[in-house]
Amino acid sequence: MASPTQIGIFHHPADPHSPSLTRFLALLATAGLINAWIAAELLCPLPLRPFPSLTALLVRASLYVSGAALAGVLGAWFYWSRSGSPFLHHPPVPLGLFTLTNAATWVWFPSIVLWSGQDSPLFPSVAVLAAILLARGLRKIIPPSAQPQDSDPYPRELFAATLETHPRELHGYILALCLYAAAYNLTNSWILAAGCLLAFSAFLFAWNLTAAPPPSLPGNQANARALRRLAAVVPAAIVMTTIALLLGVAHRNLAQAQAARSGASSNLRAGSAGHPTGPRSASGSTLAGYESIILWPVAEKKQIVPPLASPPTLLAPGTTKPLVIRFDGPYFYFQPPGKRPVPDAHQAHGTPIEINIRANNFIPLVMEAHQSLGTPIPLARCREIQVEVLNRDNHPGTVNLGVLITDTSGTGKPQVYLGQQPLQSTEPGQFRVKTDPVLETLHFSIPSPAKLRKFDQITVLFFPDTGNDTLGPKLAIQQFELIAR
Repeated sequence: MASPTQIGIFHHPADPHSPSLTRFLALLATAGLINAWIAAELLCPLPLRPFPSLTALLVRASLYVSGAALAGVLGAWFYWSRSGSPFLHHPPVPLGLFTLTNAATWVWFPSIVLWSGQDSPLFPSVAVLAAILLARGLRKIIPPSAQPQDSDPYPRELFAATLETHPRELHGYILALCLYAAAYNLTNSWILAAGCLLAFSAFLFAWNLTAAPPPSLPGNQANARALRRLAAVVPAAIVMTTIALLLGVAHRNLAQAQAARSGASSNLRAGSAGHPTGPRSASGSTLAGYESIILWPVAEKKQIVPPLASPPTLLAPGTTKPLVIRFDGPYFYFQPPGKRPVPDAHQAHGTPIEINIRANNFIPLVMEAHQSLGTPIPLARCREIQVEVLNRDNHPGTVNLGVLITDTSGTGKPQVYLGQQPLQSTEPGQFRVKTDPVLETLHFSIPSPAKLRKFDQITVLFFPDTGNDTLGPKLAIQQFELIAR
């Protein structure tokens, strides 16, 4: 059997004038953890696309996991190789074995950072798992320090050992305090602090529970065991990071929808009036002095059509042609903190292209367009919504449009925010003064895995630049095209 010296593991007797071996390895492990955490914080953002594909998320998760492991290696190597280290020429543990052992923890940092940013209860769970892997891995490779032998030449009295006082162990007290503090933080929904405390507790518990390695551990066997463990951990870390990215995108989309809907109501059906939440006013050249306005399109001349034999099913299975829906819903104009037009809101017929509506104060004006579909459309049958917009706005500045689909018949009226896109004709390089409306089509993809099974309302949100947010954009919704899957 190989000796510790032959495989690069040395015993370091206690010396009051030399740095502690445990402190040295703790510094290396801490440096790797900090580097992996910083890399995950700076280099692991959520994808910009509102609905990325699963393949793209898997590729991104693989890159994030690899980058965190590489950052940890660089951090440990920097402190390992510095000239002032007392263990530079005779390292207690080979650098390769040390990095393989710690990498099983570093690969979890992208998912840990993503979960912590979402205040998810999964953050403490993943942090505890990483801490346990770190404690068990380090405990199995750090060689035990040489114990001083008893130099007392005189025989000891009978049962003298039973009178010896054992040294006090603080681990139990620290563990109990951390657990109580973590429970307190969890009850107050302080997920980040609770996760850190639970991770430290798990590390301390696993360290004391794991037996120290034998004095002579075969180097090749230790490397192979660390490599097998890393190979088993990496796929799980990639899957966990992919799930964190997927839920992180959904969490961000929901936050954007809530922010976009801060001045709107998710419970409004097209043409319905809500309740007042605050007195605000909007005025225009033909519509003046009203708290809020509901603008209906000009009614088209009714056509006589034969009755249908049975109610049609929108986007029925086997349908390949897009479903075209002419916009005939209302435009809402109001100001925050109101969330909807007041019950006695002024109602008129017209088009936003022809009517000037502006706020007579400094508070931004909210503009929305609501389209009720009447018949619910299964989400599984629709893969994209195309919005045709007429633009006659001559105020320089980008205008973004967001789309929100809602199931008004569902419990809680669930909804999915499809993101927002800029109108190309309003962007700085494309802007020009328009005498005639410009027709533009925006494409909004519908995710296949969504919390909605059907929707019966489409809401278009208008987001002008800050300098124009007190003006009603001269934009009109022409029609929607629902593309079948």
